[in-house]
Amino acid sequence: MSYKAYLQTKIKHPTGLGDYQHYQDHFVKWLESENLTVETCEYVDLLSYVKLLKQKERSTHTLNSYIRGVKYYYEYLQGRNEITRNPARRLYIKGDTYQLPSDLLNKKELNTIYVDYPTETIVQKRNKTLLGLAIYQAMRLDELEAIEPGDIDLHKGTVYIKKTGRAMKRTLKLEAHQILPLQEYIKEILPQLREKSPIKSEKLIFSTGSNPGIKEMVCDLNKQLRKRYPRYKNLMHIRSSVIALWIEQKNIIEVQYMAGHNNINSTERYKRVSMQDLKKSLDQFHPLR
Repeated sequence: MSYKAYLQTKIKHPTGLGDYQHYQDHFVKWLESENLTVETCEYVDLLSYVKLLKQKERSTHTLNSYIRGVKYYYEYLQGRNEITRNPARRLYIKGDTYQLPSDLLNKKELNTIYVDYPTETIVQKRNKTLLGLAIYQAMRLDELEAIEPGDIDLHKGTVYIKKTGRAMKRTLKLEAHQILPLQEYIKEILPQLREKSPIKSEKLIFSTGSNPGIKEMVCDLNKQLRKRYPRYKNLMHIRSSVIALWIEQKNIIEVQYMAGHNNINSTERYKRVSMQDLKKSLDQFHPLR
């Protein structure tokens, strides 16, 4: 059994399958950089690996996903009798999986990122489509990867977002300025992208490279945007910023639905962010200071 086949017995969602293959690849590259192998890696070495992950400001949930990926890899090797022990078996990071969003982008910054992004090539038009859905519908990476052309209803001006991972399904309105570019993208750009791609895909957004997923594509896009906008971090930063803006304008139940949150507590943390930002502004500009 290949490692991919083994993962398919553990992970049911196709996006999750790609994630865990990435975790395994990331871990193997780290082992090589440390002159370690799966046989010589000890529990204390894994603590150093976790420390490295923490330096990239990953959430507790993401950290544990990486660790689970390491566990699965060791379990797979044990099943093939290539190793006898799993040093990651008892490794788990405790803590709040819901970190408070911080240093959020404002509405003007979000609009600027979308409006100023060029559309000279078909790849740029694909990227701008992705950015629009992230900025105006706060879609997650796995949701962007799962969306299909049929999920866009141009007549009603809506997008249907499927249930993926922890996020709930929902139907959201498109902004008026998204509709014509989406119409052009679906009718004219998608056929050209499919011709260019070596892998057949029926998705709305896909890579034209050899990897069917969009993770590498989004990494390249993130690098471009960070150079131009120093405050920009990644697509999750956009999502958090958009939800924080929604919470200021709409009731919390509506925002919970729009964000696809399964738990109202996930939405309420953005309310706390808004109150913290307000307090920060008052402290900074209060006339008695």
